[in-house]
Amino acid sequence: HTLAVGPFYIDRFPVTNARYAAYLAATGYRPKDPNRWLARWNGSRVPPAAIADAPVTHVSLRESRLFCSWAGARLPHSWEWQYAAQGLDGRLYPWGATKNASNELPAFRHGMADPGPERVGAHSPQGDSPFGVSDMVGSVWQYTDEFRDDHTRAVILRGGSNYRPSGSKWYFPNAPELDVHNKYFLFDDAYERAVGRAFMVGAV
Repeated sequence: HTLAVGPFYIDRFPVTNARYAAYLAATGYRPKDPNRWLARWNGSRVPPAAIADAPVTHVSLRESRLFCSWAGARLPHSWEWQYAAQGLDGRLYPWGATKNASNELPAFRHGMADPGPERVGAHSPQGDSPFGVSDMVGSVWQYTDEFRDDHTRAVILRGGSNYRPSGSKWYFPNAPELDVHNKYFLFDDAYERAVGRAFMVGAV
């Protein structure tokens, strides 16, 4: 499809743990069901210093939208995310046509222990998009649009992750390429607080 994309702003980096902590301090938000919420924070409302500059994970789609509303923005639409990552030349990755070296995106890991994402900007500027947006692929899956049918709800996830649990090779394959996306079925906040989900903020 050819789509006319109007002007919009998008954050340069995914929302960090430090930025999410500032939101919690300002709003006092607490989930009714805290299962897996901010699992890497060890039960605190302030993240460990070692992950302060890493993308916040273990936050549901609804909680991501609450943050965006507080920030005066919203989640980007999937086509806005695509444009910010790809530009106009049809490249397969934000930095170009080939997946070359680890200096462009984090090393992919698997196993039973989640290493967590690297700090934002760790692969900038070499891994940036044509518009200077960082960490769009290979770090954390990023929320975009929700869609529904008669029976289910799902969210389009973009960008892939640096971690995938060991197990079945067909389940939730990684997708750092810009012509690939994934979808994640939505049930409730606790279910959606999975490893490797994060978000960037877009605004009109």
